[in-house]
Amino acid sequence: MAPRDPKEDGFGVGGAADPEADIEAPLLVSSGSSFLLDPALEDGGGGDEEQRRRRRRFLHGSHTHSNTTSQVALVGADVCPIESLDYELIENDVFKQDWRARGRGHILRYVALKWALCFLVGALAAAAGFVANLGVENVAGAKFVVTSDLMLDGRHGSAFAVFLASNFALTMLAAVLTVYVAPAAAGSGIPEVKAYLNGVDAPNIFSLKTLIVKIVGCIAAVSSSLHVGKAGPLVHTGACIASILGQGGSRKYRMTCRWLRYFKNDRDRRDLVTCGSAAGIAAAFRAPVGGVLFALETVSSW
Repeated sequence: MAPRDPKEDGFGVGGAADPEADIEAPLLVSSGSSFLLDPALEDGGGGDEEQRRRRRRFLHGSHTHSNTTSQVALVGADVCPIESLDYELIENDVFKQDWRARGRGHILRYVALKWALCFLVGALAAAAGFVANLGVENVAGAKFVVTSDLMLDGRHGSAFAVFLASNFALTMLAAVLTVYVAPAAAGSGIPEVKAYLNGVDAPNIFSLKTLIVKIVGCIAAVSSSLHVGKAGPLVHTGACIASILGQGGSRKYRMTCRWLRYFKNDRDRRDLVTCGSAAGIAAAFRAPVGGVLFALETVSSW
């Protein structure tokens, strides 16, 4: 059996790999492009350079071809932004030595700040629930008052038109805000909270923009007579508040606090998000014990 020529395997002098011969081969073989079979480019001279130039133009400039098996296509693909979180403590010697080096005052300050932050999360979640209830009562109340007055006057067509137009406007407001401002605010928000508490971190699910759109969209959607409620959005709202406080505020909007950065780690942030989800249920149904049971039995598994 005759020995194989190293150039046939994409290797040059000294066994060095030719990157174009190794990487481009799957794409060029499967593409079926006509320029690969052009005999004018195989005669030598300037044909090799022209062929390489046309290869590069095909690989980097063409957006009409798709190839999922090529290494070039895989390298150029977008990476999924979803990350995994690990809440388990690594109890090695370094961790134990760090905890032993901490004084009693440091531990007491940590516990006191964490309890204070839990109470602050509950208070802000209650305020968000109050704002949502107040907004729904006023917007929906004004809509029903106008509609009722028109019906009492016998103007049933005008009453139906006002009711239809107001519901359409409120629904479009909630939809436009969600689609174009904060897509992470779509839905009830409970699946996102459960995913985060089980170790899946998606981008922008607890951002300040998501929080504002969630509150405004909840008011608009509930006021538009849709078959939706405030329980799920308030769970997401409480989790957003807890996450923003746990990471020390928002650097993007220059709303940060130095002492709140004390809890800027995945484990403490997970505990605060759990408290925020419980506070959201408590604010929605006026049931504090129900919020605690919801947090322990439904959303968290750690």
